[in-house]
Amino acid sequence: MRTSWVLFSVFLWVFWRLWDALVPLHVVGTVLGCAWLIGALSYVLSHLFWKYVFVTSVSSDGKAVVITGCDTGFGHRLTKRLSRDGFLVFAGCLSSTSDGAKQLRASSNVEVLQLDVTKQEQVDDALHAVKKHLGARELWSVVANAGVLRSGLLEWLSMDTIVDVFDVNVFGVLRVTKTFLPLLKRSKGRVVTVASPLGHFTLPMLASYCMTKHATVSMMDALRRECIGKGIDVVTVEPSSYRTAMFTMISTTNAIMREFEKQPAEVVADYSLEEVEQWTGTTGGIFDAGVREDLEEAVDLIEKAVRETYPKARYRSPWSLGRLYVSCMSSLPSEAADVIVHITRQVQLRRKWKNAGRFKL
Repeated sequence: MRTSWVLFSVFLWVFWRLWDALVPLHVVGTVLGCAWLIGALSYVLSHLFWKYVFVTSVSSDGKAVVITGCDTGFGHRLTKRLSRDGFLVFAGCLSSTSDGAKQLRASSNVEVLQLDVTKQEQVDDALHAVKKHLGARELWSVVANAGVLRSGLLEWLSMDTIVDVFDVNVFGVLRVTKTFLPLLKRSKGRVVTVASPLGHFTLPMLASYCMTKHATVSMMDALRRECIGKGIDVVTVEPSSYRTAMFTMISTTNAIMREFEKQPAEVVADYSLEEVEQWTGTTGGIFDAGVREDLEEAVDLIEKAVRETYPKARYRSPWSLGRLYVSCMSSLPSEAADVIVHITRQVQLRRKWKNAGRFKL
C-alpha cells in the first residue's frame, strides 16, 4: 500500500506544532540525535587517523595481479599504472588483438591474456597461463573489472540481452573469482571487484545493469563474510559515473531502438513515438548530471583497493552532487525515490526540448 502523502503531511504538521509540548519525544529526539552525531564523528575521525597513521602501500616486489576488462577504460589504465609500479600484470582482454591489447603488450611487466569472462574454458586457460608465468612471484590480487551495459526499458530488452549482461557482470565475476581463489588463499591476497553505486538503487532505462550490480554487491558481501579467517580480503569498489566507452551505450539511441523493435507488436504498439522519445532522450541527461570526467580518479580508488595494507570493505568516489543523489536515493522511502526519479526526468526533458526550441510538456 502506498504511503498517503496527505496523511504524512498532516502528521508532520501536527508533530511540528506540538513538538515543544511533547516533552518525551523532545528528549528522545535530542538523545538520539546526539548519539548519532557522536557516533558518526567518532567513526570518521578514527577512520582518518587510522588511514593517515597506519595504512601504507603494499610493495610490488614479487607480486602479480590479474585484471579483467583491460581493452579500454579502468582496466586498461590500471594495468599501465600497476605495471609501471613493478607489479607483473596479467591483463585479461575480451580480444587479445584489440588496439588496447596491442598497446598493453608493448608495455613491460604485462602479459596479455585472451579472456572472455563468459567462457569458462578461457578463464581456465588464463589460470594455466598465470601459473606458468608467475615464476617466483605470488598472485596478490584479482581485479574483476570487466562489465557491460545495455540501456532500455526492461520491456524493451530481449531476454537474451538481459542474460548476456548478467553473464558478464555477475557470473563472469564469479567465474574468475572462484577460479583464482585458491591461488589468492595461498598468497593471503585479495579479490577486488568493480561494482557501482547503482548496486544500491535502480534507475529506469538502466535496470538490467542495476540488477547485475545489486547482485554483484550482494555476492561480494557474502564472499567477504565467508572468507573471514581465511587470510584474504574481499573488496568492492563503487566508482561514480565516469565517461568511459561503456557508458556511451546509455545514450546510443540506435542500439536502444534495435532492441525495442525486436519486441512483440503489442509491446511496440503500447508506446507512442513521444513516449519513446522521452525515454531515449532523458536517460543520457540523467547520467550527464552526475558524471565525473577524470577517469584517473576512479583508477586511484581501484589501486588503493589493491595496494592499501588495511583495505576497506568498500571504496567510493569522493563526495559530489552525484554521490549525494545516490545517498538520498538509497536511503529514502521507495515512494519518495520514485518521485525524485520522475522529477529528474521531467527536468531533463524540459531542458532538452528547450534546447531544441520546443516548450511543450
